[in-house]
Amino acid sequence: MKVLVYFQPNAKRDVFEGARMRKTIKGALEVADIQYTSNLYDYYDIAHFMSPDDEGKINIALEKGVPVVVSALFGENDPSSRFIIYRRSKDGKKVPQLKQKALRMMNKASMVLVPSNAAKKFLVENGVIRPVEVVVPGVNLARFSFSRSDEKELFYRYFREDKNKKLILALGEYSSKMEGIGALLDVAKSRDDVIVYFVGPETSPKLINRISKKVPKNVHFISITHDDIYRSMLLNAAIFMYPGYRLAGLLSLEEAMAANCQLIVRKSAIFPDFIKNEKTGYIAEYSETLTALVGEYLDGKLTPTTAQAYEKVSTYNLQQYGTKLLTIYSALIRR
Repeated sequence: MKVLVYFQPNAKRDVFEGARMRKTIKGALEVADIQYTSNLYDYYDIAHFMSPDDEGKINIALEKGVPVVVSALFGENDPSSRFIIYRRSKDGKKVPQLKQKALRMMNKASMVLVPSNAAKKFLVENGVIRPVEVVVPGVNLARFSFSRSDEKELFYRYFREDKNKKLILALGEYSSKMEGIGALLDVAKSRDDVIVYFVGPETSPKLINRISKKVPKNVHFISITHDDIYRSMLLNAAIFMYPGYRLAGLLSLEEAMAANCQLIVRKSAIFPDFIKNEKTGYIAEYSETLTALVGEYLDGKLTPTTAQAYEKVSTYNLQQYGTKLLTIYSALIRR
């Protein structure tokens, strides 16, 4: 069996979620001893896509007569692998919907893979008629081992931060309004023992500079950096946050769990059936509550959920993921 694993974003985004999802799939296939290629015109038995931007590429695979698998909603922080857009409802609220090209590509696929049952329900309600299966990607836990002290040190060498201050790492999307970051700013204003890094995909340097001028000195807005430095940030972060209102990807959440970061996330940013409140993370609806949770955790007033979160993510290893993909691929090829 040979699998086409296709995701080729703008080079500047090559270390963000879509690219990391591609690396995860390839790693799982290697563990399962399955051959793969990234060449659309190569020979392959099945094709695996993860971006709505590749709708046209699916047609090439279909012309070859091979089954097509699509992984959806794993990298919503990444514009190159994002399936969701937001529309205003009649009452003015932003409502998530599938991009039209995302809907078209999934309805051409033999099977769609999603991170949770809530994600599956969302796709079906938004018009996906092809088979949808919940398959959580595996994590290479060895990449987040605290025994790798040299990699943990990279963050401090790169950003020259004070090791005595606690790092809060947040992921999200840059926009002119930067909705949802009030919780981060309130934490930073009230504490001089923390540093806050908000990481988003490549965007306008002018926008980042303009936003950075209006925040406390211990808050930093950056575009995604090299993969090893981002991993070092995870290894050093006391808290990992999704402060925004938009649905975020599962992959970054899994990696934070593997790095033993304390999860504190906004309710609307996650599918509700992956993180259990007060068990594997803390979930809040409002910015004031997020701010309070961060402060209470840093002050030792909240019980850490990192051990249970790590135990949960440990069940999603690359071997398990590779075996699951092999089962799905084999069944589709036999049809």
